[in-house]
Amino acid sequence: MNEQLLARKLELVKAEIGEMTYQTIEVINTGCEKDVVILDKTNVISFYRDGFHFDTYHARQELIRRLGKHAEIVLPESLYVSHTEDFVIENYVPGYRITPQYVEENKKNAKQIGRLVGRFLRQLHTVPEQGLNLHTRFEQDVRNDMEQGLSLLETKLTRIEMNQIMEFLSMYYEISGSTQTCIVHGDFYYDNVLWDEEAGRLGVIDFSEGGIEDPALDFMYMCYYPEEFRREVFDEYGSIEKNLYERSKVYNRIYGLYDMVETLQNNPRKPDFQKGYSRFFDRE
Repeated sequence: MNEQLLARKLELVKAEIGEMTYQTIEVINTGCEKDVVILDKTNVISFYRDGFHFDTYHARQELIRRLGKHAEIVLPESLYVSHTEDFVIENYVPGYRITPQYVEENKKNAKQIGRLVGRFLRQLHTVPEQGLNLHTRFEQDVRNDMEQGLSLLETKLTRIEMNQIMEFLSMYYEISGSTQTCIVHGDFYYDNVLWDEEAGRLGVIDFSEGGIEDPALDFMYMCYYPEEFRREVFDEYGSIEKNLYERSKVYNRIYGLYDMVETLQNNPRKPDFQKGYSRFFDRE
């Protein structure tokens, strides 16, 4: 977001709620859905690129409200929703991104963080679905997106590699059709899971991909973490599903396909093609 566009965005805010005084400003525009402006690490203003969907946002805010009653974490609660639907303002959730590197460098806290992550996911996955108006759409989105995606991949990959992709997708659709679903975060990525060292608290942000899906989707990035950390997460989560971790790696490979396809579509927010290739074809 350039300075002129940022100024126009902030004018929209000013027109509705008046002048906002602040000392520091941070802009994040790497997400797929929205541009985010953080003022003084206090208020977070989100501007949706393809339009604001009130019903969907309301459903996810209701999910956050229900989680806030029980979860021992900090969540992004809504402070203001633009009456023109141009933006929303939420509270800032402090903390460092819990990347695999952060876990490696902070081993003294790794077990505690792992247990809190596992506990949060258990609480999230057991929230009652009634009245939330969240949907199951991931599998259908994959089917729709791969209609064009496979044609693009054929221009870059060998026939053997394409056969591996087709076999993988067939396997995924079969798994998806037989898996019990629950409420998921949907984008439980490093950027969205934070650790506040001073308070010793976990924070989780960006529920914009929340829905009713396979719980393994929220464990997709566990394969990148140290085994000890991963064990703490799964032990605290307490799932009786023996193949939950293996199934989570299926979703990581799906996003490897997306990385390749969207690179070929010239999406500037995606890594280079080789990273997507490695994510899909490198099993370990």
